[in-house]
Order: sequence, then C-alpha cells, then structure tokens
Amino acid sequence: MTKQTRNSLIKSILIIVSLVIILYFIATQTFIGKGFGRVIDSSFILHEVAPGGAGENTRVDWLKFKSFVISIAVFTIVAIGVLTYWISQYLLKKDRKYIANLLKHSLEEEVPQLNDEYIEIQNELEKIKLANQKNQDALIQETQRTKDLVTFLAHDLRTPLASVIGYLNLLIDSPEISTETRAKYFGIALDKAYRLEYLIDEFFDITRFNFQNIVLDYTTFDLSLLLQQLSEEFYPLLQKKQQELILEMPEKCLVEGDSTKLVRVFNNLLKNASAYGFEGSPIEMTVVVKEEVLEIIVRNQGNTIPPEKLTVIFDKFYRLDSARSTNSGGAGLGLAIAKEIIEAHQGNIGATSENNSTTFYVLLPIHKPTSK
Repeated sequence: MTKQTRNSLIKSILIIVSLVIILYFIATQTFIGKGFGRVIDSSFILHEVAPGGAGENTRVDWLKFKSFVISIAVFTIVAIGVLTYWISQYLLKKDRKYIANLLKHSLEEEVPQLNDEYIEIQNELEKIKLANQKNQDALIQETQRTKDLVTFLAHDLRTPLASVIGYLNLLIDSPEISTETRAKYFGIALDKAYRLEYLIDEFFDITRFNFQNIVLDYTTFDLSLLLQQLSEEFYPLLQKKQQELILEMPEKCLVEGDSTKLVRVFNNLLKNASAYGFEGSPIEMTVVVKEEVLEIIVRNQGNTIPPEKLTVIFDKFYRLDSARSTNSGGAGLGLAIAKEIIEAHQGNIGATSENNSTTFYVLLPIHKPTSK
C-alpha cells in the first residue's frame, strides 16, 4: 500500500471515530438521545413496588440488555468493517488504475517523475523499459543479420554453381581437350561442388537447428581416439594451406558425453582455426586433464581478433571475415552451435587473441552431470 493510500485510510478511520463521538453526543445531549433513553428505560429497566408499599425499586433486565449490547456491537463492527473495506478497495482501485495507465504508456514514452510513494514502482518501470529496449535492439540486430545472411548465402551459392556449370560446359563443348586438362577441370568442378554442398548444409542449419532444445545422447567414448580420427580427416584441408595440426593429449581419455555433437564442436573449431590461420602456420590442439574437467585448447597463428569482436564471435550469424571470401567462412553458425553444445554439456567455451595468436578453450566435464 502506498503512502497516499495509507494517509487516505487514516483519514477514513478518523472520520469513523468522529462519527462515533457525534453519535455519543447526540445520544446524551439531544432529544434524540432522550427518546432513545426512554426506549432503553421501557425495554431494560424494570420498576417494582417495594414490599410494604415503601417506595419503588428499579432493576435492569441484564439478559435483555446484554443481548441488545451484543447486537449493537456486532452491527457496529460489521458496519465499520464493510465501510473500511469499501474505502480501501476504492482507494486501491484508484491506485491500480493509475499504475495500469503508467504501464500502458511507460514502454512507449518517457516514464514520468512520480511522487515519493511511487518511487519503487518508477524504478521497476525503468528496469522493465530498459530490458524491453535491449530485447528489441537484440531482435532487430538478429533479424538484420539473418536477412544479410540469406543475401550473402545466395551470392555465395551462385559463385561455385556458376563455376561448376562453366567447367562442365567447357568439357562438353571442347572434346579435343587433353586427358590431363580434362582431369584438372573435373577436379576444379568437384571442389566447387563440395563448396556448394558445404554452403547448403550451412543454410539448412539456419532452419533446422534449435538452439533452445539440444537433446544429448550420452555415451562413454575415448576423446583422444576421436580427435586423432578427426585430425586425419582434416589432413587434405590443412594441406591446401600447408598447415600442420599438432596434437598433445593423453594416450587414452574416456569421457561421458554426446560424441556426435562434440565431434561437430571440434570440427567447427578446427575449420575456424584453418580458415583464419596464416598459410604454412601450425595449429595446436591440446587436451589437459584437470580433476573432473577436461580443458581442450585449439590455438592458431592468424590476425589478432580485436577485443570488441571477441565478445560477439559466438553470436549466431556473426562472421569475422568482413570481406566475405567465398572460399572460406560459412554462415556464421559454427561457433554459435559449438557454444550451445558445450553449454548443454554444462561446460564452457571462450577465446583469447593477442600477438597474432588466437586460442579457443573448451572446459568439458569428464562425467555426465547429475540432474538436480
């Protein structure tokens, strides 16, 4: 209840007390009171002749009087209670209307300066308005990123597709091309087709990946073996930039987790390290056992990522490559998906970058977290 409502309620009580005093005055000092007294006298005072005719005795019929007093008291209490409730509800209704009107306009307009009794409400309205504004800004930014992404993907899809069509038409229209040249053109067309497949997979990730509903299929697997197999799959990709993957990990490292989804995490981290790493530079991947947690570190040598970009690289649809090379980089979902998968395992992922060296670290529980 606000200060204004409390003051109004106190005034109402004072009015009721004043009415009681006035009624008392009327009952004792006016003809109405005298008439009421005669009614009381005739109802509760018994006049009896004293024995032997010596005067008159009077006595009160206490049974009737007690019943009368109780009835009056009950009626008075009920009347005061009903009157107090009605007044309080009336005052609260005014407060509710006032607050509802504030809520209606506060999110669209400037919150007005309220009286001291409403200061808490004003503070809460300011917080709600600020949170609402942040949500709106975030929605606008993500919507714009999504629109830009669709536009960029359409452009990126068109480029490799045009190359595939061009080289295949060249092979069909030029039968005199040597076997060696023909094989070269087929190889280029195949590379472009793989690029096209990758971009299409990225596009489907946008529509099918539910960031809020990741279901994990826990199994016990050897992380060292998984990373070793992944490094072998990455060998052709690394060779294109003459990069080398250096693995440092225990010979055997058993982990409880969703191996399929964790493969995607490390696959995205290695792709990112290769895409943004210098040509001919090493990529280091280290696994360190720390009690009940594993720390997996992926480090590459590349352009330093500015601090302001480090805070957003895990956002959906964000890409470091502002030039948008069609030969590297995807839709900007890789790191966002990696973050969601690691957090679903109740782990943590982050990045640091300085002196042309970027490090991604993953903290992953060794055992399945117990449900709370």
